[in-house]
Amino acid sequence: MRRLFAYLGVGVALMLAPACHEDIDLFEPAPLASGDIMRFFTQVQTPPMVYHWDAAEEQTLILPDKSRVIIPADAFVDMDGVFATGTLEASIVELRGKGSLIRNNVGTAAGSLLLESAGVLHLDIRHQGRSLRLAPGQSLQIQLVVKAYHPQLRLFAAEPGESGRLEWAEAGFGGESPVQAVQIFDAETNKWLPGVEFATARLGWLQCARYADSSITGKAAITCLKLPLGFSPENTVVFLAMQNMDMVIPFLDFAEGLPKVSRQNLPTGYKAEFIVVAEGEEGNYYFARQPIIITEHLSIEVVPRRMALPEILAALEGL
Repeated sequence: MRRLFAYLGVGVALMLAPACHEDIDLFEPAPLASGDIMRFFTQVQTPPMVYHWDAAEEQTLILPDKSRVIIPADAFVDMDGVFATGTLEASIVELRGKGSLIRNNVGTAAGSLLLESAGVLHLDIRHQGRSLRLAPGQSLQIQLVVKAYHPQLRLFAAEPGESGRLEWAEAGFGGESPVQAVQIFDAETNKWLPGVEFATARLGWLQCARYADSSITGKAAITCLKLPLGFSPENTVVFLAMQNMDMVIPFLDFAEGLPKVSRQNLPTGYKAEFIVVAEGEEGNYYFARQPIIITEHLSIEVVPRRMALPEILAALEGL
């Protein structure tokens, strides 16, 4: 009920304001002259799940949510092309939900295109500490538990860009999506779970997602967030978390020399929340959570407050 009143209040304010709307926080900003936001992500990122098995045997790795990674026998080679033998180690990170994505500094946009995520995985396979890759002609079969299958789900892969953040691009399959519906059996509950299945010949970051449909992207808007002096891309991260969708949009375009960050091509009329996390000094964090309704040329001013790390994590879990 509180969240509903907050959104209604924002909507009324936007209707009464002039063309460039502003919602100004009345609290005095805290000084912020230093900090490294990457230390925050080091503290809160999701630890990987670790599995071991013999390279000569087919293996099915079952994740906590009952998703599966099915690995054929003798499927990996080292960077010199030599087949790996003996015990292999897989480190797998699975991200579900907006809070989990933000904690790991992972957005769901592919360039200017918005993505609604059905699940994100990071796969790392090693032998005696050395990275491996799939041998030519080999692939993994991945089965992800999802809320519901959608025929527009596609497979995306990502590499870190110059900023260190992931840059998603659709994995090319001649225009056809490799993602298919599947039922996944949970032996613990004796139930079938809705899921999707796809094959992949690459490791690293993978995402099953769908492009935002025309009803979301039909009307584009520019949205800006103003922060107090001292908040910068070095010590601050800004995301827009869409309501009722696993869609997390990073705001990366900080104005040169100014604590202002903007993003184009956002869907008008939709409810969302700005999420701001900053580090002032090592161990000192600032946080803001501002609900909005996206309108054309929206400009919001937010002052993050000092907040302890456990409180920030609890807020992110509530997204």
